[in-house]
Amino acid sequence: MNQKHYLLKGTFLLTAAGAVTRFLGFFYRIFLSRTIGAEGIGIYHLILPVYSFCMAASSGGIQTAISRFCAERFAQNDKKGSDRILAIGLALSISVSILTASLLYYCADMVAISFLAEPRCAPLLRIVAISLPFSVIHACISGYFIGKKQVSIPAISQFAEQLFRIGAVLLFYTMLQKDGRCLSPVSMAFGQAAGELAASLYCTFCYLGSRPSASVRTCGSRLLLQESRQILAVSSPLGLNRMLICVLQGIEAALLPQQLIQFGLNSSDALSMYGTLTGMTLPLLLFPTAITGAVGTLLLPAVSEARVLNHQKQLSRTIEATFRASFLLGLVCFNLFCLFGTELGTLLFHNQLAGHFIQMLAWICPFLYLNTTLVNILHGLDKTFAVSLQNSLGFGVRLASVIFLVPQSGIEGYFTGLFASQLLIFTATLFTLHRSAPLQLPVFPVFLKPLAVCSASSILLYLIKILIPPLGFDTWGSFILCGLIYIIAFSGLSAVFLLPDWLIPPKNRLSEHK
Repeated sequence: MNQKHYLLKGTFLLTAAGAVTRFLGFFYRIFLSRTIGAEGIGIYHLILPVYSFCMAASSGGIQTAISRFCAERFAQNDKKGSDRILAIGLALSISVSILTASLLYYCADMVAISFLAEPRCAPLLRIVAISLPFSVIHACISGYFIGKKQVSIPAISQFAEQLFRIGAVLLFYTMLQKDGRCLSPVSMAFGQAAGELAASLYCTFCYLGSRPSASVRTCGSRLLLQESRQILAVSSPLGLNRMLICVLQGIEAALLPQQLIQFGLNSSDALSMYGTLTGMTLPLLLFPTAITGAVGTLLLPAVSEARVLNHQKQLSRTIEATFRASFLLGLVCFNLFCLFGTELGTLLFHNQLAGHFIQMLAWICPFLYLNTTLVNILHGLDKTFAVSLQNSLGFGVRLASVIFLVPQSGIEGYFTGLFASQLLIFTATLFTLHRSAPLQLPVFPVFLKPLAVCSASSILLYLIKILIPPLGFDTWGSFILCGLIYIIAFSGLSAVFLLPDWLIPPKNRLSEHK
């Protein structure tokens, strides 16, 4: 399979799996918002940074290291070497995960009370601690198959994890309904554990079925030590960076409800607002990242290959095309969330506050989706340290807004910090990219034309909403009709004003990079 075909096929599979998974997860969150409620979702989301930190400590960058070294071994037709890499990675990750899970299980009360300031998180932490080794197995074997260029297995495992997670919660819901009881955040934690168990079992069976018997044989301790050092040399910096991000996320998650209480909310309202933000609003805003994330799977190796081969023209073309696509996606989502935000919150979640949040945070969409693309490009250009520094600075801005703005302005202060954080990351990544690669982004065709097309489509739909009141957004039927009107208007304007620029770039535009 040639490189181009592999990248296109892999990106399609991961996009499809990501889209289906997010689609299921989206309706899963709607179900949770109507059964557990915003406060329960908020309690569950408090534990996620702690779980992510434990995952970073256990597997960290080992999955990335396994993918890289297994790809090298397969390129050299050294299948036994790739199996050995996976075995070493699994041994390292599982050992650390068991230790980390044990600490989390026995220190759950202390973490819940002292760090999260919410004692109800303790049983959830114990449940996810038990699932930690299964998560590590899933991550490592997925990395092995990515290195082997069999992305269908990680894609299916991702889908299986979501399916079993949702299925377990629905099973709990049915059982509790018979006894006249309601779902609790504990059910969500059990669902996560069930999903990780199913995904790890699937990946394990696929691996055992794909390798010949006794493919991993006894080898010298010197070789094992050498390969262990190689894995740790690659995984340690990545793991430490992810742990730092998780620490910052954990501090933010623990502080935000407390700062909302200082603003004047009671504990229940603060957790409900936090749950509305993290369990309803942000997942909807992040839904389109299923596309940008899959594009990143294609971008990183494509940019890396073009850089190594010094194909400046190809590199510039790839960067510009993906930049334009991400910016256009951000503008479209910004317009849709601004127009439909309030109604989406009511129709999807039966929560007017969620709709208000969606409208307010629509402003971050262009920067959010562009940052996903730019970060992957910089990874391909071997600018990992710069990306880590920029992300840390972005989190610093968010934490500063939680500490200083939220007690004075409430949740709007956090939204200000979130917007400033994304703007800072965008500016820093664009500056780094401009200094590291041949980048030409003419203002009129790249920025102003897409902005004009999206604005014209939005104005048309807004006028229709005013002039024809029955076409409001109060029901699903009228909502879908208005969405189709926007898509038709946007597609027509794009075909006239944007498509020619994409298909027929200006002559000699990249001549200096040939």
